Amino acid sequence: MQSIRYSILRHMRGGEYQLKQLSHKMCSSTTTSSDQIMNRVLELVKKFDKIDASKVIDTADFQKDLSMYSLDRVELDIAFEQEFSIEIPDEKAYKLTCCADVAKYIVSGVE
Repeated sequence: MQSIRYSILRHMRGGEYQLKQLSHKMCSSTTTSSDQIMNRVLELVKKFDKIDASKVIDTADFQKDLSMYSLDRVELDIAFEQEFSIEIPDEKAYKLTCCADVAKYIVSGVE
């Protein structure tokens, strides 16, 4: 069921996503350090309006600690994809449970 939600949201935001992805690719630096990526991930999560920013730390579990469920999580994953010009496959997105996991995944794609 969540796979369908991911697909629907991605389709709905397709045009906007592709445009932002292109602009990020043109402007992004490949020398971004893992600390910079972690900071960007943390800041992005803190800006998410459905999360208490004071609870956001690198190891805070999205579901257990930050009370994020289904569509909220999909929106956050899409925000990660837009911010870092990446695509997170659905089967991998389910395994990214905290900011540290997301940062590690992004760094592994950069290197």
